[in-house]
Amino acid sequence: MPINCEVHFDSNPAKVVYAGQVLSGTCRLTSTEHLNVRSIFIRIQGTAHAQWQEGTGEKSKTFTGDEDYLNERTYFVNRSTFYAGGETRLLAGSYTYNFQCMLPPGLPTSFEGEFGYIRYFTRVVIDIPLLPDQTFEQLFTVIKAVNLNADPALQAPVIAEKSKTFSPVLLCCFTSSPPMTILARIPVGGYTPGQVINLEINVKNESDQPASKFTIKLIKQVIYYVCENSTRQKHETIPIFEMETRGCDVGKEEDYRVNLEVPSIPPSNFSTSNIIKVKYSIRIIGSVPCFHINPIIDLPITIGTYPIQDITPTATGYPHPTDMAINSVILPPSVSQVFDQNNQLPYSAVPSAPSAPFPIPQDEPPSYMEAMQSATIADSNNLTPKYPMYNQRTSYSNGN
Repeated sequence: MPINCEVHFDSNPAKVVYAGQVLSGTCRLTSTEHLNVRSIFIRIQGTAHAQWQEGTGEKSKTFTGDEDYLNERTYFVNRSTFYAGGETRLLAGSYTYNFQCMLPPGLPTSFEGEFGYIRYFTRVVIDIPLLPDQTFEQLFTVIKAVNLNADPALQAPVIAEKSKTFSPVLLCCFTSSPPMTILARIPVGGYTPGQVINLEINVKNESDQPASKFTIKLIKQVIYYVCENSTRQKHETIPIFEMETRGCDVGKEEDYRVNLEVPSIPPSNFSTSNIIKVKYSIRIIGSVPCFHINPIIDLPITIGTYPIQDITPTATGYPHPTDMAINSVILPPSVSQVFDQNNQLPYSAVPSAPSAPFPIPQDEPPSYMEAMQSATIADSNNLTPKYPMYNQRTSYSNGN
């Protein structure tokens, strides 16, 4: 069928929109022949899907979960006669139709993983008598705004400590050496992509085992469910990136300062989707000789879309330079600064169109970059989600 269809979003070449905004655009149809149609409409849909297998061979079983978030339909031709079987004749040529849809503020952020996804797309359907429907899809990214300032706990330092003792390799010995103690600290618990996490590590090695190195990882943990509150789950642990530092010899004490830039990754999500949940942590692993278990320490962090605006120095003995405060932050296009007590964007806080101006003067708007390590289980029509990147530091910038 000689039909071409293009969907364009208004002033939005990146195809990124925030939950609570109005998604608007145009649909341009071009046909080289005259065409009889029963109806032409566009559907704006959002859905989540999870799928994985357990067991092998004949005992293998597939588990799936699905959840719908959005299903809006706008008719361009023949809504009133669709069910009555009426037809309209379109002459060869081009036709342009407008559409818009208010996105609910609670939509979860777009996500692509090895065992599931959260996707949003437009689907233009041309219902032609006696022939299969002609469909044209266009994916776009939805971002659920996560205001890190809404949770005061995220503005406090995150500190974790672990002491590890090592038993002798010889089984006839039952005494252990003094411990290797690892103390890790980051200045705040919430970050946005593009920001730098300033990690401080203190290692006091009173044990009789040296640590040859320390490996630092940013870990993304994804949990897939078949339905809400299901006990059937699939866990996925993904190292976003890792780096190594020098080790710590027996009887030594070492301090490390490491800068970790957060790449383009989806925000933490443990509330808006019932079948896909995402959380993050910084993991520190000490490498000790074989036959001993490596010490591991985790610092939980929250990834958001709206950076912490100010960090108050605390009396912890750690340095807090003058450039720590973030006094001017940027909101995504047409997202209001007003958040409710549940960290949601109410309808009243959302402008009527994506082209609305920023609510305050903005020095440096975020850029949007494709997700890092975004896996997919779908077809070649997949669109890699894009997330906002901020170029703002949260503490000192010199590390080892």
